[in-house]
Amino acid sequence: MTLLFLFLPDNTVYGFGSARRGQIGRCASNQKFYNVPRLIDGFPNCKIGNIYANGDHSAALDEFGQLYIWGRALIGEHDDDQPRPLFPSLSISQVALGWHHALVLSAGELYTFGAYRHQKLDPPVLPSAEPVQQLNPATTSHNHDESSSLSTLAKVPCVNGERVVHIAAGTEHSALVTDKGAVFTWGWGEHGQLGLGDTCDQVAPQRVNIGDKRPCSSASVNVYCGSGFTVVVNSGLAAG
Repeated sequence: MTLLFLFLPDNTVYGFGSARRGQIGRCASNQKFYNVPRLIDGFPNCKIGNIYANGDHSAALDEFGQLYIWGRALIGEHDDDQPRPLFPSLSISQVALGWHHALVLSAGELYTFGAYRHQKLDPPVLPSAEPVQQLNPATTSHNHDESSSLSTLAKVPCVNGERVVHIAAGTEHSALVTDKGAVFTWGWGEHGQLGLGDTCDQVAPQRVNIGDKRPCSSASVNVYCGSGFTVVVNSGLAAG
């Protein structure tokens, strides 16, 4: 599942590494790995702002917040080997990819799609998650099944009225930071990666005690997820 992207000043995107699920674009049918960067085509005439990758799928955001997804199917049932635009009604500012799920942030509101496929999460539904949009087949691969259980974009309820400012995803767990500097995690917890003092799975965001009682700005707190671990950085503490 090794994959690396190169994003050049001329707005071209190159990728190399594993290609078995279409995550570096359209390839020869028998080519499963590329040692040399190859051009990722299929983007319209737009300026790409960010590129994301995890597991067997990839994503990009253009300058207007339009999301593109390719590789292993996060929606429908079939892989895509070219970037496909999704959720055109949302202007997305951040993306976080897990192995089988994705988080997207739009105007301080968090949405999720895909599924947690760990055996203990088969798959959970976030409490009060609101299905806000069914995928339109016109904006995805024509082979996608609109009735699939993965075809719903679900809104994650806000916590105590706080807005989400940062997001992250590991293999099967997720994390967020609110505008009050609070950190929440949920998903697979077998290795203690949720930071909740146990190894339980969680189907809804749970607040993490990061050990500091002083109020902190969201600008000073960020969160990062690996496969089975989570890192929180509070730069405000270093500044005194």
